[in-house]
Amino acid sequence: MDNSLISKLSGRYHQALAGLLDGFILRSHDRIVSRQQNTIPPHLPDLASFDHQPIEQLFPAPPVPLDGIRGAAWEQRGKIWRRDFVFPSSVFTEHEHNRRVIAQTYANDRALHFPAVIVLHGWMTPALIAYRPFCRAIVEAGASAYLLELPYHLRRTPPGFVSGELFFTADFEKSWTTMQQAVADTRQLIHYLREAGAPVIGVLGFSLGAWISAIVASCEPELDFALLAMLPACINDLVWQTRLGEPWRRQFEAAGLNAAATAPLYQFIDPANLKPLLPPERRELFAAAFDHFMPARHTQMLRDAWQQPNLHVYSSGHIGLLWSRKFLRDIRQSLARQLALGKRQKTSVTVVTDETLHNLPKFAAPVPPVAREPQFAVKK
Repeated sequence: MDNSLISKLSGRYHQALAGLLDGFILRSHDRIVSRQQNTIPPHLPDLASFDHQPIEQLFPAPPVPLDGIRGAAWEQRGKIWRRDFVFPSSVFTEHEHNRRVIAQTYANDRALHFPAVIVLHGWMTPALIAYRPFCRAIVEAGASAYLLELPYHLRRTPPGFVSGELFFTADFEKSWTTMQQAVADTRQLIHYLREAGAPVIGVLGFSLGAWISAIVASCEPELDFALLAMLPACINDLVWQTRLGEPWRRQFEAAGLNAAATAPLYQFIDPANLKPLLPPERRELFAAAFDHFMPARHTQMLRDAWQQPNLHVYSSGHIGLLWSRKFLRDIRQSLARQLALGKRQKTSVTVVTDETLHNLPKFAAPVPPVAREPQFAVKK
């Protein structure tokens, strides 16, 4: 059989499988989120409270050092040592279950001094079994993995709700506080690990976890590298132009709101608008070509906005990527590469005086680039 035909049939198979898996999860999410229609009405705060603030003020650093951390006893499971530890979140929320941060630790010894990689899972994940192979890969690379349970997920879910249901709602003010909490919890763990002696600290984020990781990478100077899988580029686009945003879109439309009303609020936390403190070689993007959660145009937007050279695209969907052996192999290679680079060096700051700026030559405004379809290689 002709190789091009085999390749075409293989592509159609992966595309159909992605539609099946992603579609099933999207329908489940829609049913769960739609329950909020009568309990959590849309609420958009005053834009002036967010406008013209740098990312460091929108997501302030948590207090350090971290006091009150409590760890369970270490348990050996095969060649890996496991334990959970808990610490209080620095951001107060109304639900008591959500006020404690829980991190699952994976290490090759009962110690905290190894290089550390914080793993942030996806939205509404009901269990963490899909992320354990990545934690094992981190340990095999010579680091410790810290699988952080995000706000309102898993053991931080209040009774009567589904894991992750309360993280992202039509009430922007509550969602904003939850996002600030997720960023603060991650930064608090970074500071604790640095104080404990971790020589290198990275983050591996998936979907929602990648979004949080991108914000952390834009405001936390102690982070050394970031691996971001299935990262959205524009949140307003997700809400108004994708199946993922349908339940919130219905709520907004019922309240007389449109995309123009919500865009100014989401733009502050759009990854495409963020400026990571990490140099390009210390951050890597991973995307699924047939992703029904994050459209391919988001990958293109991020690559252009960040001038991102390290981009890996796979022939799978959003859910299927977590189970891709090729993706796991590439994560292993990326971990080895990033850990070998060591601690990120502080970049030098160039000071430019007003007089120098005034004397710079004036150029004509650049012509906006012509929109184009995403073009990137897909890894089979």
